[in-house]
Amino acid sequence: MKRLNLLFIGMLISSQLLLAGGLVTNTNGSAAWVRTLSRNATLGVDAVYFNPAGLAQLSNGLHLSISNQSIFQTRTISSNYPYLAGTPVSYEAELSAPLFPSIYAAYSMDKWTFSAGFNIIGGGGSADYPTGLPSFEIPVSSLVPLIQGALAPLDQAFIDAFQPDPGFRNVTGYNMNASFKGESRYFGYQVGATYAINDMISVAIGGRLVTASNSYEGTLTGVTIDAPASYGGTQIPGDYLRFVAAIPLVPPTSAAILNGTAAALDVATADAQLNAVQKGTGFTPIIGVNLHLSDMVNIAAKYEHHTKIELTNETEVDDVDMFPDGEKVRGDLPGMFALGVQVSPLKKLTATAGFNYYLDKSAFYGFENEAGEQINNETTIDENGYSYMFSLEYKLLGILGISAGYSGGNNGVSENYQSDFDQGLKSQTVGAGVFVDVGEKITINAGVAFVMYDDYSKAQTYTPSGFPQAVPFADTYGKNTTIVAVGVDINL
Repeated sequence: MKRLNLLFIGMLISSQLLLAGGLVTNTNGSAAWVRTLSRNATLGVDAVYFNPAGLAQLSNGLHLSISNQSIFQTRTISSNYPYLAGTPVSYEAELSAPLFPSIYAAYSMDKWTFSAGFNIIGGGGSADYPTGLPSFEIPVSSLVPLIQGALAPLDQAFIDAFQPDPGFRNVTGYNMNASFKGESRYFGYQVGATYAINDMISVAIGGRLVTASNSYEGTLTGVTIDAPASYGGTQIPGDYLRFVAAIPLVPPTSAAILNGTAAALDVATADAQLNAVQKGTGFTPIIGVNLHLSDMVNIAAKYEHHTKIELTNETEVDDVDMFPDGEKVRGDLPGMFALGVQVSPLKKLTATAGFNYYLDKSAFYGFENEAGEQINNETTIDENGYSYMFSLEYKLLGILGISAGYSGGNNGVSENYQSDFDQGLKSQTVGAGVFVDVGEKITINAGVAFVMYDDYSKAQTYTPSGFPQAVPFADTYGKNTTIVAVGVDINL
């Protein structure tokens, strides 16, 4: 029987704690993005991230953008595994990132613009699972039918010998204490240079240093079963089997089997702790081109190269044998193509559209085959993901403007990707907000966005130790995310 402690693997969350964009790539790079959801062709200061070639359209001088987003996500998982107490059982996790900053700076002088920026390109929050997950509880809940099945023949042997039914099999429930907290942050430090070939065409080249850190803290303790009160009541499974084995009328052969099973259960249900950190760095080359056809039409394109990130375990406690100290694993960010168009048919009205294409299949997200070898995403991703977005912006008054946007797409994952600790759910996002010009040099952006995910049900099976066949069940996954942002752009 596998150690129940290995259930911790079901709690592991990589860079995918809080996302607005690709499967593992954050594209919510500014407060202006939150109020529009479409910035791929922007000519504002946040073009440092979204459209670096468009920085050529800035006026000479220094330009700054500072934003913060507060992100809150709820994940709900429902499992109808038949041996869970009170099935179907719902599990809820609250994920939060109250501080999600982005900072950009650009200095323009004639044909050249030099830029730098900081944002959280992956992850960015912490997850707290106060009641565990199905993958955590299902093996523990299976102890009840397992012990019932193991002791039923012994009860029958007593009955066949014209003895009163001892009721050894009357185990009625299970208990456990589980907690887990995971944090993930992929910080991006970007620099670049933009050159205006002429008034219409500009190009950009740059790079981003990514520093990644994932941390995991958790415990699994107090695994017990509810045995008959006359046989000691609630106790650890191994103790109960040893109690039964010690009853004088139990045959020696049966007693030996029970004692052997008890020893295995002692290992499987032992208390476990985990305290591990993974750290690594990577580099992302970036190129871009911008076509400023007129004051009415701007078209932009950007390519971010695949970012190889090798994470190294720094482990203090690892009772689950999943994070050997010093071991290296991959946690890449995929390459990405981004296209955008911005149109201003009226002086006060701006419409935008954008498209992102994520090269997920060629990246390594830490998946392993049965031999423990790291593999790319071919087995868990059917096709590369994409997202599309639209926005409208209207200047109501001299200083006040409003905007709204919509984004959708497909992350391309297969059913093999979906699990109770990580889901790639199809989503739609709506956002809206305001912008206020304070004089000619300062613009304040504020917005709110809501990410709505489609529920996904996955049919699967679990085979408890000693069971003649797998037990079918289904998990249903759901999420919702709220983003609130405020920022300021300064043009000096």
